[in-house]
Amino acid sequence: MLFRSEVDQNGPAAEKGVRAGDIIVEVGQEEVKTPADIRAKVEKARQAGRKSVLLLVDRQGEMRFIALRIDKG
Repeated sequence: MLFRSEVDQNGPAAEKGVRAGDIIVEVGQEEVKTPADIRAKVEKARQAGRKSVLLLVDRQGEMRFIALRIDKG
C-alpha cells in the first residue's frame, strides 16, 4: 500500500478525485507497496500503449476504483 501525502492539484490524479491521505493499493489490478512500484506499473502500461491505468484506492476504509489517464512522455 502507498499512502499519498501529496497530489499534484493540476494533474490527472486530482482531476479524478485522488486526494492527500488516500492509500493506493493497486495499479492495473496488481498490488503496489512503494512509489517505485507505481512508477513501474504506469510505465509498463504506457509502453504497452495504454491510455489509462486502473487504481484501487482506500480512502478511510472505503475502497474505490479510479481510472487514471496516462500522460505521454
